[in-house]
Amino acid sequence: MSRLPVSWAVIAIVFISACPALARDPVTTKSALSNSKKERLIVTPLNLGFGRVAVGRRQIQTVTLTNWGDSNVRLMQVITQGRDFNLSGLDLPVTLARGESYTFSGVFAPRSRGAISGSVAFISDASSVSNPALSMELTGMGSDDDGQPIINPATMSFGTVQVGLSASQSGILSAGANQIILSSASSSSAEFTCSGLSFPVIIPAGGSQGFTVTFTPQASGTVSAALTFLDENGISLPVETLNGTGIVSQNHSVDLSWTASSSQNVVGYNIYRGNQSGGPYAKINSSLDSSTSYTDSSVTDGNTYYYVTTAVNSDNEESVYSNQAQATIP
Repeated sequence: MSRLPVSWAVIAIVFISACPALARDPVTTKSALSNSKKERLIVTPLNLGFGRVAVGRRQIQTVTLTNWGDSNVRLMQVITQGRDFNLSGLDLPVTLARGESYTFSGVFAPRSRGAISGSVAFISDASSVSNPALSMELTGMGSDDDGQPIINPATMSFGTVQVGLSASQSGILSAGANQIILSSASSSSAEFTCSGLSFPVIIPAGGSQGFTVTFTPQASGTVSAALTFLDENGISLPVETLNGTGIVSQNHSVDLSWTASSSQNVVGYNIYRGNQSGGPYAKINSSLDSSTSYTDSSVTDGNTYYYVTTAVNSDNEESVYSNQAQATIP
């Protein structure tokens, strides 16, 4: 490609923009998300699976809503379907600032045996009942207390958690007609840890013991594991199934802008980026940019980048590099 025989100066102005850090009798409704630029609610876990719960008892799980959108979200209404499911600790309306989380409880109290399902729809002033901002499925199994220990929930689904951060959920191990003594608990993956227990743990007949499982992903991708409890004789009690997905969240982007070239017949610009001052540079735009601004969303936290631009005319001639701009990512 020949060079555009002109001399022109381009001034790049860099801005670092941070993004936010990161689941029945007739239908029951709790009423009081938002005038947001980009509404993005995330619920953890994605769905609530309560597992086996004896009829007449209840099981509680923690639910967390997080605003990963661009601005505040106002939760106006929550619709729960399924007579054996309920929500606790949710005081509407709730306004979540960008990056803020809100925690409440999902409750399953089966009235009969067998598989039971339901759902929850989260409504904001930017959504509707027919098009909710977010929804989650509820499942559980009503059962007779046959004297065997019961672990609830049978499965803990942590959804997506950013690498380097953690998410926790609570569980309950209930004794049946006989006392049990827990001697240990072990996870098949180091990314899931169990806490809240001081062994040995004695659970009297008909009693229960709470525990906490924490998911701390070490890399991106889905992880599955099993949490196994052993009694005093080394016999395995019901196993807790665990799963979650680690994600690497890109927290920043670089906004570039420059003055237009004074050369004639300019049809667009190319944007180049390097890892050291003075180059070498690599082109980062896939096609000519006809405007005088560009956002680089492929940056990595902790790195420093150096940017230059060039102008291209209708004969596909490209100018020399502009002056260099520097951006350091937090």
